Amino acid sequence: MEELIFLVKGSSAEPYEVTFIKDGTSLTAICTCPAGTYGNYCKHRISILDGNTEAISSDNVDQAATVVGWLHGTDVEAALSELREAEKIAGPEKKALNTARRKLARAMNS
Repeated sequence: MEELIFLVKGSSAEPYEVTFIKDGTSLTAICTCPAGTYGNYCKHRISILDGNTEAISSDNVDQAATVVGWLHGTDVEAALSELREAEKIAGPEKKALNTARRKLARAMNS
C-alpha cells in the first residue's frame, strides 16, 4: 500500500488535506473539504488526478505525477473517463444551468 498526502488551497483559511491511497488496483482519494468530507464530488481530488498542481500548497507538488500514474487500471480511471464524456455532452448548457442555480441560491439568501 502506498499513500500520498497533499495540502491544497481552497475556500477555507486553512488548506485542505487530500490523501490518495493506492492498494493494488484500488485507488482511494479523501479530501477534508466540506464536499469531500460528505463523500461528494470534490474539485481538489479531481484537480490533482487531472495533473493540475496549481492549488497544491505542500512541498510535494512533484508527487502529483505519481498519483496520476496510479490511476491506470483503476475504477477511478473508468469513472473519471465517464465524467469527462458526460461533461463533453453537457457542455455549455450545463454551465449555464449551474450558473442560474447559483444565482437563484444567492437571490434566496439575500
